[in-house]
Amino acid sequence: MRITSQFTIVLLAALAGASAAQAQTFPSKPVRIIIASAPGVTTDILGRGMLEPLSRALGQTVIVENRVGADGIIGTEACVRAAPDGHSLCGTASNVIVWNTVLRKKLPYDVLNDLTPVMLAGFFDSALVVHPAVPATNVQQLFEHAKANANKVNWAHFGVNSTGYMYMRWLNVNKGTAFYPVPYKTPPQNVAAMVSGEGHAAVTSLNTAGPHVKAGRLRALAVTSSSRISDLPNVPTFEEEGIKLPLRTWFGYHYQTAVPREIVLRMNSEIRKVFDIPAFKTSVLDGIGLTATPGSPEDLDVFQRAQIKAVSELVAGIGIKPE
Repeated sequence: MRITSQFTIVLLAALAGASAAQAQTFPSKPVRIIIASAPGVTTDILGRGMLEPLSRALGQTVIVENRVGADGIIGTEACVRAAPDGHSLCGTASNVIVWNTVLRKKLPYDVLNDLTPVMLAGFFDSALVVHPAVPATNVQQLFEHAKANANKVNWAHFGVNSTGYMYMRWLNVNKGTAFYPVPYKTPPQNVAAMVSGEGHAAVTSLNTAGPHVKAGRLRALAVTSSSRISDLPNVPTFEEEGIKLPLRTWFGYHYQTAVPREIVLRMNSEIRKVFDIPAFKTSVLDGIGLTATPGSPEDLDVFQRAQIKAVSELVAGIGIKPE
């Protein structure tokens, strides 16, 4: 028994020493940011915007690797299975961390056990928009229009694990709106359908919909942010309309669970420094409409667990069962 205990102590000490040595030499090769979305999508734009300043800070080349498919599952699994040496950072979002966890019965990973939080990057706000031909200038008028034209007013979305789709399901159950869903593959396709008039209503990102709202090609009725947006001061929040749901889109960064703590903290520190660069704020964060909330790994851990719990309760309340 004593020999076994001594062996365990020696083994743990050796592992701790190996982790410390690994952290001291990090990074020893190029770092990749694995993103489970296509090029041109907001998570990709954010990741690519970080490449130059993060490469300078780390002294190694940083690249983006897009792993697309299966509602983000392919990219997330690729990140989970990557070597836990700190050279494979996961660019994550609410759909892959929260929605897939809640809506999928079986995943090839467990985000809470297989990934460790690095940083919550921030929130990406969306708006409820309608095509100008829809006879509604506020939320209540849209709801009444959808009730009076049951299953004739469509709702454009880009996946059952998207914020927009969940808003539609919640509204149909709780407001009796009877929207019918029309799926598109990507957010840009979703917005294009709205602008053409093929789509009637949608909750979609302000990054893609905002220019069309300003040009009069779409009409914004509400925003998902916690307060009104300066670019759209006359558009109320959903909360002002009496609708408070845990459905804001967020982005973050994760590592594989076995990545040494020292590397997690180093990467957290370097990303936060990038977020503090004025030019990065202007060209990247403001450009994509991200409300940055850089904090500690623990902040993201607490937040994502609360999100999974809240969304699980919401989904159960509107009768959606994991598939």
